[in-house]
Amino acid sequence: MTPLAITTWILGTLAVGVGLFSACSPEWVRHSLRDFPRSTWPGRILLAVDMVWAAYAVTTLHLGGFDAFKVYLYWLAPICIVLGCRYLDELLSVRTLGGLLLLAACPILNAARWNPSQWRLIITVLAYLWIILGLVFVLEPWWFRRLTTPLLKSDRLIRVLGLFKAAIGFGLVALAAWVY
Repeated sequence: MTPLAITTWILGTLAVGVGLFSACSPEWVRHSLRDFPRSTWPGRILLAVDMVWAAYAVTTLHLGGFDAFKVYLYWLAPICIVLGCRYLDELLSVRTLGGLLLLAACPILNAARWNPSQWRLIITVLAYLWIILGLVFVLEPWWFRRLTTPLLKSDRLIRVLGLFKAAIGFGLVALAAWVY
């Protein structure tokens, strides 16, 4: 399997799982999306994941004269996690979700870069949509509530959107299996 096939298979499987779960328990999804922006522990956990991932990503880059400072990232990342948990408590969950979307787009784009199929553009567009959404969530986290409030009006809408997400996930799995 190519790296793009593996990445697409993982994304499709996650989309199917989340979509079917949303379709089966819309009440839980409504409460979770409503409470997520002010949640403390998801923000702290996502902050830790983001900081470790960002530190790893920076250590893999060639920074020229700054390469000597890479060893300090292993000490700086935990300090940033503690300081972030202490002083960035305002909508931390949404901001760190945006950071995760920004970080996750890079391996997806790297996997799609050299694939000869034109169908790779589906995954590329998905990654760029994640980048735009991630930037919005990091810079203006109150947009999370503006984007999710219309989706939470009824259980039926949540179920339909969950099934739509599952259908997209099945499409991604099919792309991974037969195209990439």
